[in-house]
Amino acid sequence: MTYMDQLFTTGEAAALADATPGAVEKAIEEGIVEVRKAPAAKGSARPRRLLSVAGVYYIAFLKNCAFRFSKEHKHKLWSCLKTTPPERLLKTRWHFSPGVEVNPGELLRPVAERVKRYARARDRWIGANPEIKGGTPVIKGTRMTVYSVAGRVKRGDTIEAIMEENPDLPREAFEAAAAYARANPLVGRPGGRPWRA
Repeated sequence: MTYMDQLFTTGEAAALADATPGAVEKAIEEGIVEVRKAPAAKGSARPRRLLSVAGVYYIAFLKNCAFRFSKEHKHKLWSCLKTTPPERLLKTRWHFSPGVEVNPGELLRPVAERVKRYARARDRWIGANPEIKGGTPVIKGTRMTVYSVAGRVKRGDTIEAIMEENPDLPREAFEAAAAYARANPLVGRPGGRPWRA
């Protein structure tokens, strides 16, 4: 499977596109970006919505492009993004209307690198097994949950400090764990703390 075949949760798509979750929701609500449904995450009743790499590119493109797109232009953009081979996508120019030329490579190159790196690391290092931590995603080969890594980073620990304690694991495992946790937050009541009105 190539990175272009990967699917991302709406949270991952927002993080990879460096956009807000609201931007992802808007793209979905407009009915332009295709969404696939997957079984609900643990603790949730709603099915997960997954976006393709083209969906991530679409959101990033709209966020970073100075041109205001009409609905017709958005449909054309989506069609171009999902049909242009990745090797051509970063080298091509599109003409949307007279006087409006767009170079997707300028806008998408950093996003493409981020998507590739994250997809590779996520597949290599993040896994969920019902026999380990009740199916909570962990760094493969360990019992270290992605949420424990993200929690340490949020509290001020550096990836280097976590790596020193776990010298058998590469940096990309911890970066993928922290990114995965941020993009896929736990659903439901925080453990061990009662709800307050």
